[in-house]
Amino acid sequence: MRLYYTGASPDNLRKAREHAPSHSHGYGWTPQKMTPHDDHYFLDNGAFGGHFDGDVWVSTLEEALTEMPTEPDFVVLPDVPGDAAATIDKHREWLYDRPLPLRSGEIMRYWVLQPGVPIVEQFDAIEGCQGVFVGGSKRWLRAHGDEIVAEARDRDLRAHVGNPGGVDGLVWAYETGFNSCDTTTIFQNGYWHYLERLEDATEETDSPDPQPGESGSKQATVTEWSV
Repeated sequence: MRLYYTGASPDNLRKAREHAPSHSHGYGWTPQKMTPHDDHYFLDNGAFGGHFDGDVWVSTLEEALTEMPTEPDFVVLPDVPGDAAATIDKHREWLYDRPLPLRSGEIMRYWVLQPGVPIVEQFDAIEGCQGVFVGGSKRWLRAHGDEIVAEARDRDLRAHVGNPGGVDGLVWAYETGFNSCDTTTIFQNGYWHYLERLEDATEETDSPDPQPGESGSKQATVTEWSV
């Protein structure tokens, strides 16, 4: 699994690798903050907390494509936090009606899933994307995580969970089968034991049967994203 840390430093990532060497680590950048470190990263849209500015997001995406040392692993399409129906409309608006920077179509785009519309209906609505970014409360994430990962696998989409939360959050995300997740808690609070618990869970897990994302499975193998 790949773990992303919002606003991290190279030293933070070095420490994270020491605590969870079986996984890969990268940065989470937003339009409010993006620093040109040479490592894996994803670009969020900055909508959480009501701070989304479309012009700034487009400018940040263009900067990522022209000035960052590497391109982002994926970008999160603009969404409406807490409103799945409005998010579907906004995603389609940005996919088809808004001008995006040259070459942005070459980057993986993630569709945001969240409460308000049945999970399968949200998946049926997905267009022009290669993955899903799962938002919502911790309770909602835990209730629907297995279903989301299974649907994503069936549709050949990657699955990322935003801030799974709690001391067992990373372990839950890993064992549920998410390809990646992001967190701010570890560096802000010095909770390195969260990563140690993840590493312990990884070492205790054998080759998955059934496959990751299927009911009852525990993700075990280091995928191509963990290189």
